[in-house]
Amino acid sequence: MNFRVVSLAVLVLTATLAGAAVPVPGAGASGADGDGVETEPLSAQFDDADADDVHLEVALQPDGSAEWTVEFWIRLDDDESVEAFDTLEADIESDPDNYTAEFAGRMEETAAAASDATGREMAVDEFRVDTERQTLDPEYGVVRYEFRWDGFAAVDGDELRAGDAISGLYLDDRTQLLISWPEEYELASVSPEPDDERDRTVIWQGTDTDFLADEPRVTVSSGGIGGTSTLGAVAGAIAVATLGLGAAWWVRRGRNGSDDAPAGSPGAGPDVTTEADAADATGAGAGEDDDDDSDRPDPRDELLSNEEQVLLLLEEYDGRMKQQTVVEELDWTDAKTSKVVSGLREEGKLESFRLGRENVLSLPDEDPPSESGTLGDKPDDGDDSEE
Repeated sequence: MNFRVVSLAVLVLTATLAGAAVPVPGAGASGADGDGVETEPLSAQFDDADADDVHLEVALQPDGSAEWTVEFWIRLDDDESVEAFDTLEADIESDPDNYTAEFAGRMEETAAAASDATGREMAVDEFRVDTERQTLDPEYGVVRYEFRWDGFAAVDGDELRAGDAISGLYLDDRTQLLISWPEEYELASVSPEPDDERDRTVIWQGTDTDFLADEPRVTVSSGGIGGTSTLGAVAGAIAVATLGLGAAWWVRRGRNGSDDAPAGSPGAGPDVTTEADAADATGAGAGEDDDDDSDRPDPRDELLSNEEQVLLLLEEYDGRMKQQTVVEELDWTDAKTSKVVSGLREEGKLESFRLGRENVLSLPDEDPPSESGTLGDKPDDGDDSEE
């Protein structure tokens, strides 16, 4: 395998984002500039990049910045490709700056061009690069670049408007673009129609999408499109306040021994409301429903580490689940999930295997199911069907 993929694919990617042709080293004199370098159409240069798949993941932030993850997936289906990726991993680990320098420089040019086009101040920084292996069938080597793009989206009141910085982005048939947004936002509009949607994420596949000059466009709002609007929030607050006032009024009546209160109620006299009565009033028997899982941390608790969240979620699913379930349950991107899972697998804390077209995670003491097995459904509490 030709592992110019790292430099060539990055070269093509950054030029594509900028919407311009890129210089190709070694080209003939025809059409060359003063340095003897010829510019070619972007479509032709994508053929030189050996990545089998390219994932562009853009995570919008409330301040208008975006956390970018760019992944180049390389099929490791023979000894030559495996050996080449081993060498690449070692090189990146020993000198990551050598691999981020060119990428960072070109992204700075891209952001500057986008800033001129949109009239919005932009900057890119926090560049990182790493590698990992995905034990799918076949195995893939992944080269992952991450960086922060300040000013990527326009902030207009409670709205984020994204896409103008990458207008007309070209996606070849190996590339997919994902744009996600913060939890407190709802999708207001998107153009063109995405090829797929997940929770707080829209996805376009290069095989199905040709962006026009004013695409893609994504607008999200924290004002609450879809039933969580500011008006709805105010109404909810009023309802809560009303309930609180009603409860306070009821307690006062009880303490004053109101003659209107029925016998045995909190209003029957000042000394009737006991701790047991309070427990009954707020849901009698609440403690009786507690089980051994009541003290287990919720894997969705963001105060836990990423690794703790995945392992707790595995326990919640009886030690085996699809990797995609992690994405859906924890509202993570595919890239983040893949990174955390790979780390846990290297530490021996979980295992993964293929079941059909799904990547399945399991705790080390779990046996892989047969092809007919079902996964991804959360077990019912108290299910004794296997006993």
